[in-house]
Parts: sequence; C-alpha cells; structure tokens
Amino acid sequence: MTASSAASSSTTTTTTTTVPDESECLKKEEERFKSPDPAPTLDEEVDIATLPSMLEDDPNGNVVECDLGFKGPRWGPQHAGAKKLASMYSKEKRLQEQVSLIVAIFLFSAVFINLIITFDSSIWMSVLFYAVLGIMTADFLSGLVHWGADTFGSVETWFGRSFIRPFREHHVDPTAITRHDFVEVNGDNFMLCIVPLVWILYQQNTYEREAITQWASFHWYILLLGIYVALTNQIHKWSHTYFGLSKWVVFLQKTHIILPRSHHKIHHISPHACYYCITTGWLNWPLEYCGFWRKLEWVVTAATGMQPREDDLKWATKLN
Repeated sequence: MTASSAASSSTTTTTTTTVPDESECLKKEEERFKSPDPAPTLDEEVDIATLPSMLEDDPNGNVVECDLGFKGPRWGPQHAGAKKLASMYSKEKRLQEQVSLIVAIFLFSAVFINLIITFDSSIWMSVLFYAVLGIMTADFLSGLVHWGADTFGSVETWFGRSFIRPFREHHVDPTAITRHDFVEVNGDNFMLCIVPLVWILYQQNTYEREAITQWASFHWYILLLGIYVALTNQIHKWSHTYFGLSKWVVFLQKTHIILPRSHHKIHHISPHACYYCITTGWLNWPLEYCGFWRKLEWVVTAATGMQPREDDLKWATKLN
C-alpha cells in the first residue's frame, strides 16, 4: 500500500448539520406577514399542487415540521398557538351561538312565511335580481369581515376572545373547522342576521298592506342576503373538507356556485393576505386585481397606527 493511499484511507469525512437561527427565521416570517406577495391572478394560472399552502387535505393531523428552529409544528392541532386558541372556546360562547341559531332560524322562518303569504307575482323579476345581488353582497361582506378579523385586532380583548379567536385558530390549524359542529361553525354568522330580520318582521306586522307590497322586493333581498351570510362559514367549512362531502356540494364547488376547495387554498398561502371572500369567491380576483385590500390596510394603518397581521404573526410563531 502506498503512503498516499494509506493517507486517503485514514482520512475521515465529517459532515456538519446547519441549525437554522431562530431569530433569523422569525425575522423572515415577520417580513412575509408585513409585506405579502401579490395574489395569483387567476385560478387557471395556478398549479394548486405546487402552492406552499397548509395541508388541508392531510387526514393525519395537518402537521409539518416547523422551520422556525425545528422546535414544533408550524401549523396543525399540535401547534402551541392552536392548542391555546382552542382552549379559549368557552361555555358562554357556546351558549351565545346556540341562542343565536335558535333565534335566527325562527326569524328566517317567520319572515319567509310572511313574504310567501303576501307575494305579488309581478315582482318575480326583481326578486331574481335581488337573489343574485344578495350573493354578490354576501361574498363582498364575507371578504370584508374576513379581511378585518385576519388583519387587525387582538385575541387579548373581550371582543377578540369571542369573535377574532376563531380566525387566529383557523390560520394555525386550518382543518380545525372540519372538526367543529354546526353550532360552532355557524352560530356567529346566524347572529349577524338577527337585527335586520327583526326589522323586517316588525315592518311586516305593523305596516299597511300597500306599504308592505312596496317594500317586498327589498325584504326579499335582505332575506336572501341573510341566508347567504348565515351559510357562509358552512360553505367555508366545505372548502376545507376533502372526505365525505355530498355529491351536490361537490357539484356546487366544481361549478363555482359556492367557494371551491382549490380556490380557497390560495388564501392559505402564508401570510393569508389575499382571496378573503368565502361565500362564492367570485369577487376575489377583481378585488386583488385593483389592490383593494392593500389600499384598505394603508388607510387603516394611516388612521390608527395599527400594523397589518401583527396579532396573526404572534400566534403563527408561537412555539410554546
């Protein structure tokens, strides 16, 4: 054996594992939250399989290893923030949702029955128009509420614990919504419909018949808008459900009559700063095209000093 070969055989190769710097990872995460990339322009231009979105279709926990120092899952039910947020769901909140559902369903039924009893066939075209307008309005309102709760506010306040907490939990554990029952998913949306339905029912029971007829088309609009608003979070839940959906729900998703699963995946690209509309998703592209949400964020920040997604970032990077 030559000296050179002996030397080479005795040489040992050492490898070093680079451990990411936690502060650097957190800084990059913060930069992504504060300066989101523009949303994809059209669904057809996006290969959904390549999106760095959360694994909504993973039936085994929706967990991947965290790149923030490899100290915990970046999202999923085992994420530290997800556990804490889920624990904040209280008995009082549950009661509020149950009462809201019962009251709203009664009001929906009463208003609908009164509209049928007093229906004038001459307004059917306007009812059809208001049905479509109601869908568009609900889609926009779903985006506005979704954007506001995602972008500003804190879970530390009473209002935040009750109404912003679900949005924070959803970002760190997207499939949590699929484990929630009808009451938890839909209680707050039904609550939003109570006041306008009470107003309509009051008019229906106090106005003269002629006045009721004059208001009928608008009453249909509010009723149909209310139905779409009430069902928005159920539609949202279906967009995260990849197993056991009814064929008619899948059909409505594929025809984009309601929010499709592939379409909503775009919102779940961190930092969750685009495609907020979750009733049908029809308005997502035009609102992104004109930069509506970024302009609105600029206005809020200029007026209040609040920074977009500060609270969301805190929960996303919570490791213990």
